[in-house]
Amino acid sequence: MTTPLSTEEVATLRTQTPGAELVTHFNHAGSSLPPQQVLDAQIGHLEREARTGGYEAAADMAEEETAVYDSIARLIGGRPHEIARVEHATTGWNAGFWSLPMEAGQRIVTAEAAYGANAMGYLRAVQRKGVSIDVVPSDASGQVDVAEMERRMGDDVALVAITHVPTNGGLVNPAAEVGAVAKAAGVPYLLDACQSVGQLHIDVHEIGCDLLSTTGRKYLRGPRGTGFLWASENIIDRLEPDHPDHYSAHWDRPDGYTVAPNAQRFELWEYSHAGWLGLGAAADVALDIGTERIEATVRQQADRFRAALAAAGGITMYDLGERPCGLVTLNVDGVDATAVKTALRAQNINVSVSEPHSTLWDATRRSLPETVRASVHYLTTDDEIDRVVAALVALR
Repeated sequence: MTTPLSTEEVATLRTQTPGAELVTHFNHAGSSLPPQQVLDAQIGHLEREARTGGYEAAADMAEEETAVYDSIARLIGGRPHEIARVEHATTGWNAGFWSLPMEAGQRIVTAEAAYGANAMGYLRAVQRKGVSIDVVPSDASGQVDVAEMERRMGDDVALVAITHVPTNGGLVNPAAEVGAVAKAAGVPYLLDACQSVGQLHIDVHEIGCDLLSTTGRKYLRGPRGTGFLWASENIIDRLEPDHPDHYSAHWDRPDGYTVAPNAQRFELWEYSHAGWLGLGAAADVALDIGTERIEATVRQQADRFRAALAAAGGITMYDLGERPCGLVTLNVDGVDATAVKTALRAQNINVSVSEPHSTLWDATRRSLPETVRASVHYLTTDDEIDRVVAALVALR
């Protein structure tokens, strides 16, 4: 059994996080507090660019930038040449999604707790490609019904795509079980890991996905405007980027081009070099701590938070799944979610509001209103949990 971080270890990590003592941050699922290592990597490179020039700074840091691919690959159990740097999770997800071959009459098989941006992709594919969307219902726990998904597999399935940890509800979908179904059916599998990388232990081979997209700003504690797409070397030759440029593809003849042989085919020439180095620093911090210990700590604090909320009374929680994660979705009975967020912000407590349209299929099924999303991390202390619960109770 993996041991969570000790109180002393958390205290040390908080000293390396400039914002930890300035705010009570329960919005890690939105944008987490970056550690000093991430700030140093970003600011250091921005200063280097200002003093030496952008192109020259990039050339000076070429080895360090290459090392970021190694760090990210180790973080998720992949290989460096399978990593593509992108601006954010939606860019990565769309790059993978639109590179997959889809034909009229085929189906995209997905789950009810799909993220809104991904649903837009499915709906656009209906218009553009003539495919249909097959939304697999949830089981009694709220997770995607894997047995029902297996029954729906067939020769007409172009893609299986699910959200690992949805934007609300604390749900952790059974990604590895879905991977086994997709593999048995010979169907490509795209996993949106936007909320899971950085809070859960992730191994792409254990999960069995072909593509995985994520962001830097959430649980990974990296910079905003960063992310990556993992594309398995086993499927890369089947993937044709929808928007290549002259970096991701070689213009080797007047009337054509050849795409890069690896995940670089999804990259564009221009990007934030400072952000990429910051993302690498965030990955290194997570690797130094250990992703299994991170997951154990996040789950421990989430369990404590939920127990305290339940004991307080007058608070409704909307979490799903057999083992909910660090996202806690709630409402104070009789108080508007946005009003709760505003009142807490006045007390230096950060939360966010989840709107029904961000996960409309799930919200419609459960008749969800706007809800408060309060997300913990391994930095979250018992005292902070007590403070947030007391602040919520005072709003009743």
